[in-house]
Amino acid sequence: MSKTARKQTIESGWEFIVLDSGRRFPARLGMARTCWVRNIAKLYDAFIRSPDECVWIVTPHWTERLLKAASAHFLRHQERARSLGDLLMLAPPRNELVPSLHSYFRRVVGEVPSFKILPTDPLAEVLASDKRGDLFIGGIVDEGSETLTLARGNFGRITVPLSIFRAAGPTKPDFQRFELDDYGYTIRFGDYEASAHSVLFGVDPDYRRRINKQRKAEERGFGPSLRRLRLLRGLSRNDIPGIASKTMARIERGETDKPHGETLSRIASVLDVSPEEIESY
Repeated sequence: MSKTARKQTIESGWEFIVLDSGRRFPARLGMARTCWVRNIAKLYDAFIRSPDECVWIVTPHWTERLLKAASAHFLRHQERARSLGDLLMLAPPRNELVPSLHSYFRRVVGEVPSFKILPTDPLAEVLASDKRGDLFIGGIVDEGSETLTLARGNFGRITVPLSIFRAAGPTKPDFQRFELDDYGYTIRFGDYEASAHSVLFGVDPDYRRRINKQRKAEERGFGPSLRRLRLLRGLSRNDIPGIASKTMARIERGETDKPHGETLSRIASVLDVSPEEIESY
């Protein structure tokens, strides 16, 4: 790549390259940080000026054109091998295209039909968020291996055993009804819910250290600890028998005194800890 083209790359400011005929998705991401590709000429310009760390977002009818243009571009320019960045496909391509896409892009999300992605509007909001690494944009359940693989908004992936989603309350997870909700913060298996926080806190040491540091600085006391533990267990406020959801909310916000006696014992029993352990979370 020439020095001029490299300078353009640095100065482009693009975080996203969207291959789509509609304006809505690029607008949700922010037009100042998005290259909106509507024709082949713009696509070739994007190859030259794209930063290495950008995210390409492709609507279904663009996938084959993207791959064909990429192969022609790199052959024509004899450019050193480099990744075009990350690729998010809003619909899966033909199986035959997948290996080639992986040869041009660093990480690919959405390459199989059973991979479920957030709807367009919440997806754009997660990707544009400064906290995208703490939210999920898609995932896939494999009941054969009893695993769930999740893609984070920064394109990192984690795989967790389905066994971590314990039916501690009356609601049991239905793994055939997996979906993401609440802008990537909530994982649903039918009526069962778990938070992105509970999953990441359990499997990602870096996330756990960061959250613990933030927690010590911002949240102290019984209520915040209770809320963190409840979410870690994958429970809603309605899953504590004999205690109203509104009461649980008031306890967690510190709007009432710390519970004691039978109320405290009931909460601890459902959360599978001793009463004294709650404030350690």
